Amino acid sequence: MMNGYDLLRKEIRQYIYDEDWDSLRGIQEASIKHVHDTENNLILAAPTASGKTEAAFLPAINSIKDWASGLKIVYISPLIALINDQFRRIYELCGYMDIPVTSWHGEASRAKKNKLLKKPRGILLITPESIEAMLSLRPGEAKGLFRGTEWIIVDEIHSFLENNRGIQLRSLIERIELYMEKEPRFIGMSATLNREDYKKVKNFFISDRVTDVLLDSSQNPLEATKSYYKSNMKRESREALEEIYDYSQRESMLIFPNSRGEVERLAVGLSKLGRQRGSDTRYFAHHSSVSKDMRLNAEEFAKSSRGKLFTICCTSTLELGMDIGSVDSIVQYNAPHSVASLAQRLGRSGRTTRKNILHFIATDEWSLLQGLAALSFYEEGLVDRFDYIIKPYDVLAHQIISILLENTGMPVKNLKNINKNFRCWQDIEDDEYFELLEYLIKRNYIEILENEAITGIETEKLLRGSDFFTHFETENNFSVYNSQRKIGEIPLSPGVQTGVNIFLAAQIWKITDIELKSKKIYVNRAVDGNPPIFLGSGANITNEIRNRMKVILENENYWIYYNENIREVLSKLSKENLRYEKFRWVEKNDKFGLRTFQGTKINRTLQLLLNMLDDRANYKLDDRETFISGPNIRKDINRVIERKFTEDEIFLYLRDNPGIVESYLSSNKYRMLLPDNLKIKYVINNKLDLEGVKSYLTYSGK
Repeated sequence: MMNGYDLLRKEIRQYIYDEDWDSLRGIQEASIKHVHDTENNLILAAPTASGKTEAAFLPAINSIKDWASGLKIVYISPLIALINDQFRRIYELCGYMDIPVTSWHGEASRAKKNKLLKKPRGILLITPESIEAMLSLRPGEAKGLFRGTEWIIVDEIHSFLENNRGIQLRSLIERIELYMEKEPRFIGMSATLNREDYKKVKNFFISDRVTDVLLDSSQNPLEATKSYYKSNMKRESREALEEIYDYSQRESMLIFPNSRGEVERLAVGLSKLGRQRGSDTRYFAHHSSVSKDMRLNAEEFAKSSRGKLFTICCTSTLELGMDIGSVDSIVQYNAPHSVASLAQRLGRSGRTTRKNILHFIATDEWSLLQGLAALSFYEEGLVDRFDYIIKPYDVLAHQIISILLENTGMPVKNLKNINKNFRCWQDIEDDEYFELLEYLIKRNYIEILENEAITGIETEKLLRGSDFFTHFETENNFSVYNSQRKIGEIPLSPGVQTGVNIFLAAQIWKITDIELKSKKIYVNRAVDGNPPIFLGSGANITNEIRNRMKVILENENYWIYYNENIREVLSKLSKENLRYEKFRWVEKNDKFGLRTFQGTKINRTLQLLLNMLDDRANYKLDDRETFISGPNIRKDINRVIERKFTEDEIFLYLRDNPGIVESYLSSNKYRMLLPDNLKIKYVINNKLDLEGVKSYLTYSGK
């Protein structure tokens, strides 16, 4: 039986020889054989730095018979920085075979793009947003460009699995396939997949071909430290800062807090310590609000550091698979929102040493517990499941407009059949689709001229700038006022409601009123002593994570390898929260409530049901602490059980309370394209979990 190396062309074997590879990696060997022996699509599931890029490109390049007949491979990346990184790796290989490689994104050379358009050839590296812009504004380019394509490679495919951007990408791929002479083959790459997600990730590619998963389950050994320091809300913990500083004097590292504010505070604090103590370590802040030049400066320093120590405080901007050189360790500052996110971050370290070093530092009790839960899953080789979006009406509305732009209008009869003619939209029922169309026509996003549909006047407003092409989640910021004085801005979220306390401008405030139309929140100084809610990333925490948090508190065997400080915190939380066999009733400050240890969707739904019992009810949810509080909660939990709420009842309640719907959809960029009924259906499908609540109440009430 021939091995993978022998199946490769002479030029590729020469490249491997010149690069001094000892051998092919396991995932590379398997993918080369699989592509050679089958006509199937592939998902490559393997750890970071396992050679996935070459495992995708080597067999794809090897399979092309005629490079002169068009653009053959389209590589789609979630990040421009990742495209630039992959370009350098692929360009060298392709130089051996005279295969042109072209980057296509907002920062790429227009001259090189024009050269590719004149003579489509080779390999294209592109983002979803650039595909969208091409189809919407220059569809003629797409018709010629993609005609000869044989392969579509999607990098970091997990980053597209549970968000609107991924749904947009599926639609875009189906649209560019219409210009291809034959059905392409697909390869997806991921470092973090739960086995239960395999079926769903296979369905990401809308293809008549079978999609197979090749799994490399190897994992670098992990060396982890775990620390807890109670923090003052107004500034970072001095002890935590000192510990991170000590690591930074002997390790180059990335620090992942959970907000841009924490990134800046840590970067400033570490830089100040470095100056005071004459340290040679370089400190950087890296997040989406930092200028492109400053981000590139941090990345380039890391790549060319040559032994010089550096520390980059960053958000998820450096979470995905870009190679920034030799990073010794990762600091996870407070809890990651998922095991998959933790795994991605850990993959940034150990590329050369084949050992991952993690320093987990928590400054809050519940963040400590959540982080320990995520880390315990990772150490067991487990990843939590992805939360897929059901019936994404807002993305469909955006794509209808984009398809009209691409085709410079279309017959009305064709417009009415988009949900039937595109396989990615076939789960949208006809009555829902026609309701959406009627709304877009009524709001002048679509105009009907006799039997022809074109884009309307409101679409012109959407097209100003490049913002129309993106589906990144947005922060729906509201201005916060005390009397007539503006004191700052906060994003609207389900936790932001009248009666809760927030932390802003170094003060604790109580929300007294929220005006949706003017996007204003009014506050007074808080005097009740209740702690403010946590305005974090807003990410949903899964049931798996929350259940493991409870298991850790229940089982002291988990505590053996934790230091005394952490064991004291866990002992305290255990005594406070595990006193009851059934529902876990907790008294916190002057609040009495329920500790559910359930995922975000279940907590959110249970809070909603409690508030549906009575117009005067005002139940609050602190999801970070998985805590629901209210004056009559013990009695009202039984009322919820007895009522057996239905989705129809929830629909009617949300219709009468549009502010709740707005808070749930605040990060959905194109929610304004939806009629109220579809907004509510979206919330019920994707933000709530009625069946999960019923299971929780049935199980806990026994």
